[in-house]
Amino acid sequence: MDKKKLNNININFLQSGLDSLERYLEEYSETLEDILKETVKSTLLAGGKRIRPSLFLICARNKNYDIDYLIPAASSIEIIHTASLIHDDIIDKSILRRGRRTIHNTYDKDTAKFVGDFLFTQSFSLLNSYSNSRILEEMSKAAQLLVKGEFDQLKTKKDFYQDEKMYFEKIFEKTSSLFKVSCALGGILSGSSEADIENMEKFGEYIGISFQINDDMIDVDINNSPDGVGKPVGNDIRQGDITLPFIYAFSDASFRAKIKPLIQKDNLTDADMQSILKLLKGTDAITKTKEKFHSYLGMARATAGLIDGEERKEGLIKICDFILQESERGYLQGQEAQGRSVI
Repeated sequence: MDKKKLNNININFLQSGLDSLERYLEEYSETLEDILKETVKSTLLAGGKRIRPSLFLICARNKNYDIDYLIPAASSIEIIHTASLIHDDIIDKSILRRGRRTIHNTYDKDTAKFVGDFLFTQSFSLLNSYSNSRILEEMSKAAQLLVKGEFDQLKTKKDFYQDEKMYFEKIFEKTSSLFKVSCALGGILSGSSEADIENMEKFGEYIGISFQINDDMIDVDINNSPDGVGKPVGNDIRQGDITLPFIYAFSDASFRAKIKPLIQKDNLTDADMQSILKLLKGTDAITKTKEKFHSYLGMARATAGLIDGEERKEGLIKICDFILQESERGYLQGQEAQGRSVI
């Protein structure tokens, strides 16, 4: 874990909590056997930003804050996120995840599928230890949205005419829903007011959307290298996934006419990808995408200011600031690819 970066945002209780989370996940992985142990360790302990459990721990911060009580829920959040990534990689036929070979690429699709399914069940088993029906209900809704988001993404592959509305529905399902439930569970388990829990959910939704938009921008940054981001640049469009920069660019008839024959090819070469990204750079799509990113990040910051508790408020605002600073340097994905946790 990159402790230096965490110390830079001065959330000491969060650093301590994430250290406890890492120990818990390591101990959990050691209880498994054979291929299951190998595959879970290769994904769950491969690094990552741990941003979802970070949001959970910040929202759970109160005068009775007990990390031992909270760790099973924090682990459940990270485990279900890891499960969703494993399933994503199968569908997208991804070769790399965080700079390492994916499970289905190392073993086979069936092994990867069963590992993902196993982790999904473990997530709910951990939450069940709280005997709290509400957190199970909230996580169940988030899990359903994750799956629905995958179906919706499959249905819209290479759909050059999808609009912003469709895009935001998909990223709410696939990305923002888990951010939202992470914040909500923190509020519920800390006994927060309903007004605070509602604002935490809004914060999670906004920060999740801004996070995904940032990922879209990194994916089309022609200056990035595969080694730096842990996957081929332009990976989304290679797989037929139309992200926000392309939705904006497709409104340019000239761009659409030039790029459509390329995107419709079954296998895009590196030269094709360079041509596509250069054409994209010639439009105002990146500028419009950045504006949308700043808009949602701004809404997240404003919502954080409405939440009770100075440490929670300060922690969430610092997370916003950190994402903004590192997004401007294209740092987030590069750090994840190298297996170092950012937040």
